[in-house]
Amino acid sequence: MYLRQAGILTQDTKCATMKSKRILLEVITAFLVLLFVYTPTSKLISFDEYKLAMAAQPLAPFIRTTLIYALPAVEYIVVVLLIIPRTRRMALYASLVLLSLFTGYIILIQVNYYGRIPCTCGGIIQQMSWEDHLLFNIAFILATILAIQFDKITHDHVKDAGELNYHDI
Repeated sequence: MYLRQAGILTQDTKCATMKSKRILLEVITAFLVLLFVYTPTSKLISFDEYKLAMAAQPLAPFIRTTLIYALPAVEYIVVVLLIIPRTRRMALYASLVLLSLFTGYIILIQVNYYGRIPCTCGGIIQQMSWEDHLLFNIAFILATILAIQFDKITHDHVKDAGELNYHDI
């Protein structure tokens, strides 16, 4: 009887751990959705200011012009993909790529590769120092990596249990 109860406790513990991972996955995804809704919306609300800041970036003119419109669009697309369970993992990877690119750019600014560069972020994020930006992005990168791992683990757990998962649909 003791072994049987221990087995039940172990199974309950596994289920509780898996449930915690699913909840954390949802929380991290929600924060990414908020970030990728807030950032482009802030840019579009202050579009003229955003265009001027982008014009001051040390990039080729055609790249700047493309990014002015493509960056908010890509961020909104990532939001849609994050919301759809079947495309969530792809969106988490896309989020990781975007955050990594932004972080790499911030690092180049930090080492004065470009000189003084205006921030093209919007709203509250624009008020951050470059050091704060860097820490903010690193925190989101780590959270996104964790979310990708939790998505894989919970998907594999559901698959092993024979349950239907959104990745199988």
